[in-house]
Formats: sequence, C-alpha cells, structure tokens
Amino acid sequence: HETLAEAENNVNALASPYDNIVAFTQTLYVRVVSSVLTTDCATIVTMALNVLTTPEVPLDLDDYVICDTNSDGFVQFDLTTKDTEILGTQDPLQYTLTYHTSQGDADTGSGAIVNVNSYTNVTNPQTIYVRLEGANGCWKTGSFEIRADLPPTIVQPTPLNLCDDGTADGMTTFDLTVKDSEITAGDGSLFVSYYNSSADAQSGANAIAPATSYVNMSVNGNPANPQTLYVRVTDGDTGCTAFTTLTIRVLPNPTPSLDPSDLVLCDDTNTGDGVEMFDLTENQAYILNGEGGVTATYHESPEDAQAGTGAIADPTMYTNLNTDNTPQTIYVRVTNGTTGCYVVVDFDIRVDPLPGAVAVSDYILCEVNTDGFAQFDLTGKDTEVLNGQDPLLFNVTYHATQADADNLVNALSSPYTNTSNPQQIFVAITNVNSGCSISTPSFNIEVDNGAQANADLAPIVQVTCDTLGGNDGLAQFDLTQNNAEVLDGQDPTDFTVTYYLTQANAELGVNPIPNTYENISNPQVIYVRVDNDERDAAGMDASICYAVAQVTLRVDLLPIFDLDDRYTLCIDTNGTEVIGPPILDTGLAAGTYTFVWSLDGTELTGETGPFLTASQGGTYSVEVTNATTSCVNTDSAQVIVSSPPTVTVEVATQAFSDNGVIVAEATGDGIYEYSLDNGPWQESGTFEGVSFGEHVVTARDINGCGEASGTVTLLNYPQFFTPNGDGRNETWNIVGFADQPSTKIYIFDRFGKLLKQISPSGQGWNGTYNGEQMPTSDYWFSVEYVEPSTGQQKQFRSHFTLKR
Repeated sequence: HETLAEAENNVNALASPYDNIVAFTQTLYVRVVSSVLTTDCATIVTMALNVLTTPEVPLDLDDYVICDTNSDGFVQFDLTTKDTEILGTQDPLQYTLTYHTSQGDADTGSGAIVNVNSYTNVTNPQTIYVRLEGANGCWKTGSFEIRADLPPTIVQPTPLNLCDDGTADGMTTFDLTVKDSEITAGDGSLFVSYYNSSADAQSGANAIAPATSYVNMSVNGNPANPQTLYVRVTDGDTGCTAFTTLTIRVLPNPTPSLDPSDLVLCDDTNTGDGVEMFDLTENQAYILNGEGGVTATYHESPEDAQAGTGAIADPTMYTNLNTDNTPQTIYVRVTNGTTGCYVVVDFDIRVDPLPGAVAVSDYILCEVNTDGFAQFDLTGKDTEVLNGQDPLLFNVTYHATQADADNLVNALSSPYTNTSNPQQIFVAITNVNSGCSISTPSFNIEVDNGAQANADLAPIVQVTCDTLGGNDGLAQFDLTQNNAEVLDGQDPTDFTVTYYLTQANAELGVNPIPNTYENISNPQVIYVRVDNDERDAAGMDASICYAVAQVTLRVDLLPIFDLDDRYTLCIDTNGTEVIGPPILDTGLAAGTYTFVWSLDGTELTGETGPFLTASQGGTYSVEVTNATTSCVNTDSAQVIVSSPPTVTVEVATQAFSDNGVIVAEATGDGIYEYSLDNGPWQESGTFEGVSFGEHVVTARDINGCGEASGTVTLLNYPQFFTPNGDGRNETWNIVGFADQPSTKIYIFDRFGKLLKQISPSGQGWNGTYNGEQMPTSDYWFSVEYVEPSTGQQKQFRSHFTLKR
C-alpha cells in the first residue's frame, strides 16, 4: 500500500509490477496476514523502493579521425580525448569509463584497452566500444569509429597585392578568399582558412574572420607590409589538413590634395539654360600636389573614375551636362603610372542662374457646390513660376502683399485658404546660392463651381474591328457614344464634352479632336474634358471649371495571316518532282477562328479547317472569323498547274566540227530550263563549244514539277595519245562511230606509209607497227563515214600526235 492508512484498512492494495511515484526512494507499507488463521489480525511493515541512476552514453558519438601522414592507414589514437564527449555533464569521479574492441567485451566489462592514450588501430576504419559504469553497478555501452585519413594536396599561392585603401597608412582590406581557388587548384571539397601565426594555423584556432575583409597587421605602430599569413586547408570529406603561407602586400597610393575648391560660373551664355564651358584643369597643379609619376583624368561619374573609363576628352573646354545637374560633381582620378594605384578626388562645378520672371496664370480651384473658399497648394505653381529654372537653385515664396514679397517676409504656407474670392497672391523668386531675388510676378487665386468626368471611375473602353487600311489597328470611332458614360448622370445640357489626344491639351482645352476620330495607336488612350457651362446674369460663361478623364480606344485586329500569292500544283508527274500538292495554310488555330474556303468564287463545302490541300488549279480564297471578336479577314492565292517536260536532244553541227553545238527542246505545261552534263542551269536549250563524246542534256520544270533527259554523241578525234603503260590514253580511236561498223579508219606516218587500219568499234591503235613501237611524232589518218546530220558519205583527213 502507498499509505499506512490504506495498509491498516486493507484498501487500494497495489498490483505488481508497480511504477514508483516518488523519485529515487519511496516507502511502501506492507500488510501481512496469516494465510492459515481465520482472524483479521495483521502486521504492518515498511519497504523502501530505491531507483539507482544508470549512466548516460550518447547514441551518436562523433567519429575520431586522425590524418595519416605516412599513408599506411595506421596511427596512434588518444582514446581519452573522447572522455568529455561520452561523460557530458556526468561527474567523472562517480563513473568508470573503459574502451573495448568488441561489443561483447564492453557488455561484460572485460578486455578493456590498456594503452588508451596511445592506441594504434588494427583496421581502418575500426569501431571502438565504450562502457560507462557507475559506483552503484549500473552501466551503459556505446561506440564510435576511429579512422586514419590523408591530408589534402595544395598549391603554394602567389603574393596578393592591393593598393592602399586611401588612408595612406600602409594598411588596407584584403579579400583573402580570392586565393582559395589557386591554393586548392579548384578542388571544391577543400576548405581554406587563414591565420596570423603558424601555431594558430596548426591548431585551427583564431582563424581570420571574415577572410573577405582582412586588414594587414600593425606591429609597434607600423604596418606589417609585406605580411606573411598562414594557410590551413581542410579536406571537407576527411577533415585532414595541409598548410602553406600567403604573402600580402599593400602598394602605396598617390597623395593628391583632397580638397580642391569648386568651380563656379554665372549663366552668362544663353541665359537661362544653366550651361557654361569650364576649364576643369584649373585646380590640377593643386590636386597633383607636386608628386611625380602620376597623371590626372576627369570623369562625369564616380563609377567611371573608379573604373578608369569614360575620361572627359578635353577637360580644358568642358560644358556641364545640363541644368538638372547643376551643381555637377567632377571626379578626378589620380593614377600612379607604375603601380596603377589611384585616388579619386572630386569637386563641383556650378552655374548660378539669373532669376527670371514670367507672367503667372491665375490659380482657379473648382468645387462642386462651392462656398467660395478652398485650400490652395501654392507650391503647385512653382514649376510655372520658375519657367524651367532649376528648383534646386531657386526658392519660390508666396506672399499676401507686395511689400512682404519685396522684403521676403511672411511667406504663405501651403495649403493656403483664400481670404477673399478672388484674391491676389504675390511671388518672390530667390537664387539660393547668390541670394538674388525678384518679386514682380503675381496671380489671382479663385474658387469656381466644378465639373465631373467619369465620376464612378469605371474604365471607359470603346471597341471596334479594324475595317480600315491593312489590318494595322486603326479604325474610325464615334466618340459621342462615350458621352453618357463620361457624364455619369450629369445633365448634358449643362456641360460640354470634348476629346483630346493628350492630357495636357485636355487640361488646356486646346486642339480637340473631332467626334469622328481615327486612332493613331492601338490601344490608344485619349482624354475627355467636361466643361461646366454655367452662365452669369449676362448670359456669359461664368465658369472655367472642368474635369478630365481617360477613354481607351481599342481596335480588335482582323485575323492575321498571309497566304502566298502563288502555289504550284504538279500534274502528270514522273517521280522526279521535288514538291508535293500545295497546302494553303493560314497558320491559325482552329479553335480560335472559323474558316470558309472558296475556289473561283464557289464555296468549297466541308472545307472548314485552317489549311487546304489544293487538288486543281484556280483562284482559292478563305474568309477567317475571330471567334472571340467576330472580326473577319480574307485572303486569296493563285494555284497554277505545271508538269515535267518531254525533251528531244540533237547535235546541230557536223562531225569533226571545231565548235560542237547541241540543241535541246522541252515541251509540256511548265516553264523549263536546261543543264548540260549536270552543269549550271540556263533558260536556252542550245549549248555551244561542246567537246566530242557522249553528252546528256537535262530539262527541268522551274517550279519543281520534274525533269527529263536526252543523250547525244559529238563525233571527233583526240589530238594525241600516250601509249606509255600508265593506263591513260594508251590507244587512239575516233569517238562516235561505234554505231557505224562500216566506217574505215586508216593511219599513216608523215611520209604517207599506211601503218594500220582500225575499226571505230575496236580498241584503236596502240602505237606499234609490226610489233615495234613507233616513235613520238605526228601521224596522219583518213576516215570514210556517213555524216549523221545529212546521211551523206564523206571522207575526213587530219593528224594527231603520239607522245612517248
């Protein structure tokens, strides 16, 4: 029982097993009764429940890795370095920690490693088992892995040179990480850290951080320049390290004067434009400060000066940019020609404007149902008052009296409520640099009844299809169709509605566009002005109040597509055509548009797709409708019929002609061109200067509808032959008489001696007589033949050369 009372009353007896409810030590009360006697007598005794603490061993002990410098895979490990990680916050005096080479030894507490301070692994990697046992005999085991890894391979870096950061103290900020890739040879698995001492690099302590902004050290008040840094490279996979050094050097900067005075000119030339010509070199001697080996360049932006680009070509005759850049900063780059180190000095150039005064228009506010008084933002008149003068150089103030304006006192604050209607306001313009002032301008402020344009602010968009011109997004609009939406319930008899190209024109009420208007862009925003037509007692317009709103004109384009003007349909083909049946393709999507095709004015039933394959010649047209906008466009194309040719080829010259001519003629439905022996194509079928032998003439349809060929032979003889055994020109014969076997060919030497009679269909003469080789010389021949072009029997004589 948990309490004495429960034990005495024999209630709430506990069941076993039982979970204690008091930590570590809890007292229970035991009721003992006789199991033999039938009396209710009982004895109550106490019993203590004690819970002993079990040691805690982390489940995920870190691997113990040592770099193997001799690459044999075995090193000595000091296992005691794991003690703190294993014990954590547990008191080491209350526990016994042992290391084992097997789980079984750790479980039994036997075979503990003796040389824990210098244990050499037996495998690589090797699992080490730990046993943590408390004084109460409770224990727990865990394990970790020991491993020997190789150090990374690194490269000795070149020195890192930087110019002084501008303080001329021999110190600057280095981004050391720019050397990482050089040191690691681009190995992304290696991690580089930098240190001020070799000891820190070896221990990995006090790494320079951040390495992207390291300032070289100062030793006894003097900069360490050059300075040696120590580099530690860690393999991210193994944790092994390698070491090297890095030299950093600070190069001195030029020492120019840093406070040149500004250059100031009055706006004398073309007064009011704020532009003058400056000699920027006026301060150059002062800036260079007598230093040798340096040069100065002048720049319009600090970025150009820092980069050394965009130098002003002639700084002695420099025109400042414009009034918006007055004053304008000029940046001078002073560069050491040897080191390239530089310092940028700047000064301002300024054109002081002369105050100018112009007539100022009245300032009228419009209020619906006005009481004659309103708040005026007088500063809204500044731009008009300055009339283009730089607001950074001129101060505009507004005053209730001329005397206040003259004396620059009692300036009115905005917003300002008028004290009478209308009320005169006096203006003063002051040059903030020179103090020059003028106070001649004035204007009235007045409150009038107002007007509204598109008061509900719902967008007004007028849409039409592009029915004018070449589907260019331009169309005519009747702008009056927008009037009711613009007025939003205002009585049209009390207001005038006009339209303008620009908001400025609408605000001024000038250059209205006609109510029948053709847009100039698509979409185009135009501006609508609603004028209050209030009349005074004399019937005159008593209100200048108006309101301006936007109207968007949009022209929905006709479907955009373009059929070719002409297509070709090949008929009677022979397999040599290079084009198939023509496809007239709009290139539009069927789901977005509908299509109606016609041939020679007759609708082609069933042709409702975006393209059509033509099967006959004629004029095809298509009507395309945009399914969303209902805008319609049409186009047409001519399909012409063409076919491959029928070709005849003839020789137009007689045998042995010096200028061989072949004439070919092609007939058919197409337009044809000709080629001789796969040569260039030409319009004429006549070929002159053709060599003797067999030739092929090809005719083709210029539209790609096929071709045909014919073969002819020109009769002639070779001028020489070379029977020297090289396989070329070994025999001599007349070409083209193979189909005239009755032709007789006789060969003579130059003295008229008959050497050989040959047949035109034979191998020809091999240059021998009675088995003896004939010498190099000219030889004569005669041939008796039938002229192919006339059918007449003829004889021809000439000579040729035998070459050895």
